[in-house]
Amino acid sequence: MLKELTLNLTYVASTDENGRETKKTRRFSQVRLDLTDSQALEMKGLISELTGEDYISAELTELKLVK
Repeated sequence: MLKELTLNLTYVASTDENGRETKKTRRFSQVRLDLTDSQALEMKGLISELTGEDYISAELTELKLVK
């Protein structure tokens, strides 16, 4: 049984003088359990507009209850 769905959005926070990137992730927990991949990508675009951050990936993580 699916218990919780989390949307993880990753962006590049900074780049050092050697070109190495520091990545950070924003997590949005308890999103709708029936969220589709296309809706997750749409949310990624909307949140990007609000925050001004350019997200390089979107990931859905499922938490399931195992009895």
